[in-house]
Amino acid sequence: MLEILRKRNTPFPFLFYLLATMLGELIIFSSIWMESGWLPLAILALPVMLISSKQVSPFAWVLFFLMGCLAQVITLRMPDPGKVEYVGYVSRGGTGRIEASSGRLLSDGEWIYLPLAVNIDLSDRNAVAFPGQIVWSAGRLERSDTYPLMTIESEAEGCIDRFEIITFPGRHFADLLTKYELDNTIAAAVFTGDRKHIEYELRRTISDLGIAHLFAVSGLHIGVMYLLVHSSLSFLMVGRNSRIIASISLLFLYTLSTGPAISALRTFLMLLCYSIFRIIDYRQHPLNILGLSGMVMVMVQPSIVASISFQLSFFATAALLILLPEIENRSLMCQAFLVGAIAQAAIVPLSLAAFGTLSLAGIPLTILMVPMFVMPSYIGMIAILVSDFLGIEGVSYFISGSLRTMSNIMEKVTAAIGEVIPAIQFEAFPAYFFSLFVLFLFFIAFWHLGHKP
Repeated sequence: MLEILRKRNTPFPFLFYLLATMLGELIIFSSIWMESGWLPLAILALPVMLISSKQVSPFAWVLFFLMGCLAQVITLRMPDPGKVEYVGYVSRGGTGRIEASSGRLLSDGEWIYLPLAVNIDLSDRNAVAFPGQIVWSAGRLERSDTYPLMTIESEAEGCIDRFEIITFPGRHFADLLTKYELDNTIAAAVFTGDRKHIEYELRRTISDLGIAHLFAVSGLHIGVMYLLVHSSLSFLMVGRNSRIIASISLLFLYTLSTGPAISALRTFLMLLCYSIFRIIDYRQHPLNILGLSGMVMVMVQPSIVASISFQLSFFATAALLILLPEIENRSLMCQAFLVGAIAQAAIVPLSLAAFGTLSLAGIPLTILMVPMFVMPSYIGMIAILVSDFLGIEGVSYFISGSLRTMSNIMEKVTAAIGEVIPAIQFEAFPAYFFSLFVLFLFFIAFWHLGHKP
């Protein structure tokens, strides 16, 4: 068995194993959730396996495919809608709506284990819950068309801390946002990923323009935080291994304070794997680390493969890492353009299939807004954290005032651009098949490139 897994012609076999596992889980999910949605995926699985067979053992690919099928069969339980009670762990905090998993459901007088993630719409829309808390909710269970696959319209609920250290980052930063009157700004959304306080019309405009990823905690934010912490510790001449452990520990707390968002969790797992391999001096290809972190996520929560956030995050990251050798030796301006163009192009199939929209402004706006708004907001939030911790509240109040002004300007500019450049809308049926065609072309290109880059 080990010899079969070792048989490969690529430095990133786990990327192919991740694709196999995801396809297995998606086919089972589609066969249960949609009447005929599994058929296009089953047809797609064959060329993907043939492409993968050039790089990894076909037997190993099929093994991971079957593993994904089995994991989905075991965990994908769909209780009937109706009145229920639920007890579980908050996996993603927020205001008014939270996500919980690994819980138990009381339905028809019987408690059943429910490993799937569940959305809970709190009866108090202003109530806040934090990751790691234990949540109890009584309300009506409904099935959802998107991930998480079930939603509880709560009529009564309660949350308690399981471990206070886990909920502390989220609580502390929420208190700081309230203290400095930043909780209703889009600058705060850039740092925390919580967009509940942004007006609905503005949220829709941001999504249509293809820049929603800038207002959610993503790989960019986690990477910048890791870079800042790691560089600061290097400046203090902390040893390499101690610096890596301290950076990952602080990054873990920040990731928890963001929900954690799926893209943030993916980036944290990638950096954790990278750090572990670096400590033991076992070099790994970035795409292998991406595949390994993805495997952890889809095996712990198989239904996450149905999440459009998960799919967008991994496809965009994979495309960037595949084409990284073609980017890194170019000028800074060219790099910025190529990163935006590649990430946007990689998610076109998924965006068309899920939303039926195509934004022409996403790439140029991403290039402009990252240095002009996202990075200043992010660094400003970190400066507020540090100055408040040091007791220099005057500096924090000054920076918070600047961020409020900048947020107001950005809201008006975004709304104006949304009126001038609307998104292109596609009907569901042609959008779905066009997206499959583009995805098929992507795999053909990947097959043609072989192991390069």
